[in-house]
Amino acid sequence: MPHVKLEHTENVQWKNPIQDIFPKLQTVLIQHARVKPENCKSRSMELKYFHCAGKSHFSGFIHLEISLLSGRDEEVKTNIGKECSRIIQSFIENIAEIQVSVELRDMDRNGYFTTNQL
Repeated sequence: MPHVKLEHTENVQWKNPIQDIFPKLQTVLIQHARVKPENCKSRSMELKYFHCAGKSHFSGFIHLEISLLSGRDEEVKTNIGKECSRIIQSFIENIAEIQVSVELRDMDRNGYFTTNQL
């Protein structure tokens, strides 16, 4: 834990290889949420089929979902969200056409099971 899921439309133009973003996002989680680096699980999914209503055909989006075990206060979550959004934006070449969103989810500790020592 945590799980970092980055969904993005296929028209995002990355300044750097997308896999380079994960260590930066994980550093934010390590600093603010006090997670162990070895517990961070990150992945990205490119979306080929999408629709952005009312936007040009150049429009696209990036949505970052971070699932954390519950117990972090609102200030910690706000700091994580803002820093992760800033990092994502720094990776995008065509930022004017891309909407960035970040969602932090609390996972119930009683409903999360893993073989890893948290």
